[in-house]
Amino acid sequence: IADVVATVKPSVVAINTEAVVLDLFGRSIPQTGAGSGWIISPDGLIITNHHVISGAQKINVTFSDGTTVSVDVSKIASDEISDLAVLKVDAEGLPAVKIGDSTKMRVGDWVVAIGNSLGEGIRATQGIVSRKDVTITDNSGQEISGLIETDAAINPGNSGGPLVNMAGEVIGITNAKRIASGVEGTGYAISTSEALPLIQELVTK
Repeated sequence: IADVVATVKPSVVAINTEAVVLDLFGRSIPQTGAGSGWIISPDGLIITNHHVISGAQKINVTFSDGTTVSVDVSKIASDEISDLAVLKVDAEGLPAVKIGDSTKMRVGDWVVAIGNSLGEGIRATQGIVSRKDVTITDNSGQEISGLIETDAAINPGNSGGPLVNMAGEVIGITNAKRIASGVEGTGYAISTSEALPLIQELVTK
């Protein structure tokens, strides 16, 4: 697992957002958020979740070496239904991840979730594939299909980060956790088999 993390971590980024919202009295107040992403191409394309960047007026991406760059929000391509987004930063020679075949994953296979958990920097958690091809309904009532369920610990800030196999390949994009009294170890990731065609559409927009 340590070898997997060492391979993938340089390709994972922390995403911090800022938006201006109105309070109950109509006053403008800043609202910050945190999420994760991963580098899909050396020329600066980064994958994350739509809900991580939705409504943000300012987005910063921090790489594993501590370098922080801003994202031009006008150049973001995202899709609310699939909960996927593609960011572009001005950089070259970035360490892109390898993408695996999520259809080959089996229930019980080890996986590692890597991301900006709790907005406190990149960290890793491990678990197994609990179920495949899962459909859940999010808080807005929208159904999300083609998910991988895992018991790897997932916390706020993990959204958009990679779920990887033991070959260090991305097989899912972390995007949800089931929160209820007495429920533990139930997180979800969009499988790469579902996500890649949609990501390609976003990249070519």
